[in-house]
Amino acid sequence: MTLKRQSPLVKALEVIGLSLVIVIGGSFFDKSDPLLIHYHFSFLILWLAIVTLFYGLNMGLLMWINFAIVSFFTYKDDPIFTSVLLENLFFVFLFGLFFSNLHSEMDKYKVKTNYLQLRLKELTNAFFTLKISHDKLESIYIIQPASFRFVIAEILESSEHNIPTESARNTLRILKKFFSVNSAMIWKVQKNKPYQPFASIGNIDEKIDTNDKLIQEAIAQKKAIYLNDLENKEQTSYLYAVPFIDKYDTVVAILIIKEIPFLFYHEDTLLKINVVFNYIWTEYKKRASLDRIVKNQECNIALKNKNHERQDIVDFKLEVARLTNILNGFNIDSRIYVIATTNKNLHLEIADFIYNNDILEILDQSIALECKENYVHFILIPFVSNPAMHQKSKELEYALENRLRKRKFSKALEQHLSTKDYESLRKKHTSVRNFNALLEEFCCV
Repeated sequence: MTLKRQSPLVKALEVIGLSLVIVIGGSFFDKSDPLLIHYHFSFLILWLAIVTLFYGLNMGLLMWINFAIVSFFTYKDDPIFTSVLLENLFFVFLFGLFFSNLHSEMDKYKVKTNYLQLRLKELTNAFFTLKISHDKLESIYIIQPASFRFVIAEILESSEHNIPTESARNTLRILKKFFSVNSAMIWKVQKNKPYQPFASIGNIDEKIDTNDKLIQEAIAQKKAIYLNDLENKEQTSYLYAVPFIDKYDTVVAILIIKEIPFLFYHEDTLLKINVVFNYIWTEYKKRASLDRIVKNQECNIALKNKNHERQDIVDFKLEVARLTNILNGFNIDSRIYVIATTNKNLHLEIADFIYNNDILEILDQSIALECKENYVHFILIPFVSNPAMHQKSKELEYALENRLRKRKFSKALEQHLSTKDYESLRKKHTSVRNFNALLEEFCCV
């Protein structure tokens, strides 16, 4: 629920205690009418309304039962107490219905907000990493023609990356290669304290002081802390600490840097290290989350899991799993739009169209798969119902048709594209829960 969850037993004890307080208080006020049912203002409805709207229908019924028991002994000779109880029972059910509908809507908005915050964090990491990739590519392209993001992608697609220790080693290799981090380690954090080391590089003792001020501050404040942030520099043996925070706002891992060249120890490099560490571990968590979901059979996605699976496929599958769980739990639908063709040149045009299309929003995701003789584009559109998707699909189809008509006159493409090719395009959309059926329909499993 939206409110803080409590044990039903605790709630029941609170309601029973409140009922006794009301009866005893009413007895002091009017001994012959402890529930004050003969007054112009119905206090009985007030108490039942407060409890039902705060705790829910079950607790409202429990309070009504308590009042009914008291009424049986206090008002048994009163001709109106039965009608009053039944009238208040009706209001309890009415308040309970309001409570359920209100909190159902609040939970829907809450799960949407949590999803958007998670996606914002992931997209922010991706944006900063792309910027770092561009900067590094400019500086090292001549001597090492590979982009920073490409190197990370290669590491993320390693078949052993779903092991935490391997993920930590890969992270430290990246930091040493691009930022000359000579001595560092990554620790697992449990209950807001370093629990055990994942991996380390350089001359650093893996047995750390858990009371080290730099480490404590990074975990407590849930943000990167470097030496200059501490007033008393003698309280730490390290230069920089970066926590990784999961989607539950809990620190689960921490990067601790002991040694880095003086020329690299400035805010620009430290910010890049922070982004890289969080980016790699965010992507690792995606793979681990997807593996856990499939293992628990919460969402068994039929797409084959290859050893070197592309990161965009991992991202797409994880979003499908997340949105399917949201649909099952909160009845908030999301849609998948599919465009398929057997023409490779048309496939490339569609890919370019999807990449540069303004109709798609930042949360929308797409992947392109080659499934036997088909080139299939899946577009995942979160939080869109079936009626709303009809209009969006028409806009997409209209924009794609206009683009292909214009591009058909290009000399490089006119011999490859024809009206027949466009008419052979297969387009459809369906609920996110039918992803497996789509994969089977287009022979992608």
